[in-house]
Amino acid sequence: MKVLVVDDSDVLRKITVYNLRKLGMEVEEAIDGIDGLEKMRTWHPDVVILDIMMPRMDGFTVLKEMKKDESIKDIPVIVLTAKGGQNDEQIALSLGAKQVMTKPFSPTQLIEEVKNVVGK
Repeated sequence: MKVLVVDDSDVLRKITVYNLRKLGMEVEEAIDGIDGLEKMRTWHPDVVILDIMMPRMDGFTVLKEMKKDESIKDIPVIVLTAKGGQNDEQIALSLGAKQVMTKPFSPTQLIEEVKNVVGK
């Protein structure tokens, strides 16, 4: 399974990547939304873990851009939000996210969500 982790937090990316690789998943990292979209188009992951608050392009904009692109619009997305605001979750889901998780979360919880979203 190929997982793309899009987050501007080095620490969060490293923890997430470590835990997913431990399970034998292929993992790529992106540091912001622009980088993330580029990797989606070239690498075609099975699932994307996407942060909302990022420089250059935030997660909401990434979701909007994905919808416009036939080659990536069907990739399932798990959105991470630090705010925990109700609106974040509603907006993300309305833009096509499959799941929304509030930071901080346990790596085990994230791995379960990844499996649920891709149906494995």
